Amino acid sequence: MEPMRKTLIFTCLAVFFLARSFASTPVFKAHTNATTKHKVAATYDVRITLVHTDGSPVTGGTGLHGFWARNEATGTYYDPTDREGYEFEGLPAGTYTFGAYPGNWDGAVSKTVTLSSGDVGPDGFITVTLVYWVE
Repeated sequence: MEPMRKTLIFTCLAVFFLARSFASTPVFKAHTNATTKHKVAATYDVRITLVHTDGSPVTGGTGLHGFWARNEATGTYYDPTDREGYEFEGLPAGTYTFGAYPGNWDGAVSKTVTLSSGDVGPDGFITVTLVYWVE
């Protein structure tokens, strides 16, 4: 009966230390940071449009495999948030390079843009126009 008693005691101690470590971890860390920093970071919604090299809008489908956005300060990549793959919602303020994953015979020229409130259109989106090319 002695080994069983030791096992029971050690199990209770392990549970106690585990519970104590979780109790000392702040659960609302994001909340405490938000209350100490009274600054709200701006976010922006961006819509990609494509034009041909002559400036005319691209209509219909393309062979592109989607779009991407890279925050130049952090190097973080973002994927589109809409089903069609042309919109990025909630991008933090900053400078971004927008580009496209090329198809077999087509692609788009990347563009670097600094997001600002002055560029927001009436629909709430900043429009970034990429030049589409086909070989």
